[in-house]
Parts: sequence; structure tokens; C-alpha cells
Amino acid sequence: MHQMRAVTSVEFGQAVRRARERRGLHQADLAERLGVTRMTVSRLERGGAVSMETAIRALSECGYETMVVPKFSRVTVEGR
Repeated sequence: MHQMRAVTSVEFGQAVRRARERRGLHQADLAERLGVTRMTVSRLERGGAVSMETAIRALSECGYETMVVPKFSRVTVEGR
């Protein structure tokens, strides 16, 4: 079983950057897909404040599924 944990905003931003790069997207490409500015994507990747919608949509555009779990909940993720 894979253990998941909450991440800091900086760790989250780094994960978005890695995912974007794996998809071969530039910040401007992702920004266009999200309907935000390149500076918003840059701020997200540096761990700055962006809307929850922008953060979740960024992951989705980079090929990730997301799940929001209430704090202190236990979640088990099984492989497909």
C-alpha cells in the first residue's frame, strides 16, 4: 500500500512543475490551457498563492487525477 501525505505549497508547486515538464509544456502553454497568465503558473510552481481551482486544474492538465480528502480522514488507494 502506497502511503500518501499532505505536501507544502512549495512541494505542490514543484510537483506541478515536474508534471508540466514531463508533458512537454512550457509555463505559457499551461497558462493558456488554464485561462490564466504565465505569471500565475510561475507563482503556483514557486509555492505562491493561487486559487484552489487553478491548482487542481493545473494538475489535471498535466495528466493527474486529484482527490480532496477532509483533514484527519484515512484513505486507502488501490491500484487499478
